[in-house]
Amino acid sequence: MKKVLIVLLLILGFLIAQENRADDPRAIIEKIRIYRLTKELDLTTEQAIEFFPKLNELQKIDKDFRARQKEILDDLKAMIRDDAEQKEIVESLSRYETIFKEKMERQLSKMGEIRKLLTPVQQARYLIFQDEFEREIRNMIKEVRKLKPR
Repeated sequence: MKKVLIVLLLILGFLIAQENRADDPRAIIEKIRIYRLTKELDLTTEQAIEFFPKLNELQKIDKDFRARQKEILDDLKAMIRDDAEQKEIVESLSRYETIFKEKMERQLSKMGEIRKLLTPVQQARYLIFQDEFEREIRNMIKEVRKLKPR
């Protein structure tokens, strides 16, 4: 019981630290994901203390990449629209390749840190959970879109 209370307090602290608004659907989905992930992995207190900050860092890596990716894609759209020189386009494509490689390297490094925290069974459960949860979210989004009048 004490273990569960400590883990829930850690999760609560993690959730409070989130900058998302309470009515933001992404924030709600993230809270559900953290709750379910905690249950699924059956983390010890020590694991939870180290796991959730690393998970947050992993998400930040992806968020940073998406922001940089958007900038480059916007630049490429403008270049194509304005008939830019191929040299400029190639430079932007190279920038994209560079940030993509950086993202992959940073993610692999962070995943290595996470793997060191989890048992092999927890690692497998984590991967399975991520895949299934993302599929559930995509399906829910599809259902909501079907219900919206156009």
